[in-house]
Amino acid sequence: MTTREIYFKAYMVSDKPQGMFYYTQLQDGLELVRPTGWLDLCPDWHERNISLLTELEQVPGFMFWNISDECDIWLEQKSNKHKEVVSALAFVQREKPVRDYS
Repeated sequence: MTTREIYFKAYMVSDKPQGMFYYTQLQDGLELVRPTGWLDLCPDWHERNISLLTELEQVPGFMFWNISDECDIWLEQKSNKHKEVVSALAFVQREKPVRDYS
């Protein structure tokens, strides 16, 4: 799946204004799950968000986005507990936090 496809796959199911993508990275022989940080999912930010995801794909050891078909194939070889954990860490959403500076 392309980065754009990954992004819009998540965006199409999102119902909140912010989202965080997770990816798997191989580092020193360990498969690590990493977050992107919170992204604003408004249309004005789509291209910026896709650009950020594209940059993260260049991180040494990047394997795949956890919301991708590649992850699904990779998970076929893993235990049920592993599948459960990684599936929960694919794409999460939240309302924008309310900042009260009073």
